[in-house]
Amino acid sequence: MQLSSDQTVGAFRTPSLGAGLGSPRERVRALVAAILAAKSEVRPFSDDDTLAEIGIASVDMVTLLLTLESEFDLEVPQQDITADMFRSISTIDALVQRLLPLAA
Repeated sequence: MQLSSDQTVGAFRTPSLGAGLGSPRERVRALVAAILAAKSEVRPFSDDDTLAEIGIASVDMVTLLLTLESEFDLEVPQQDITADMFRSISTIDALVQRLLPLAA
């Protein structure tokens, strides 16, 4: 599923970048930035900052998981839904990169 318009998950509206509109890391970064913006927590962050440090709460992690699955048209296996896998943009990017070939 390649989305070309915004999508809504709960009360949160996420930008759908669609395939080909940036690297997976850039797309993950945009999703995290959109979650922070929706919470009015706009501030600089790096790809290696922990998501908790930049203001992503546990409920936001659920939103992030759902939007990742939709954005990349993949399903994150239950065993990969861990604090280590969802620690930072870098770790999420590594997870997405690993799962993308399996989704094709």
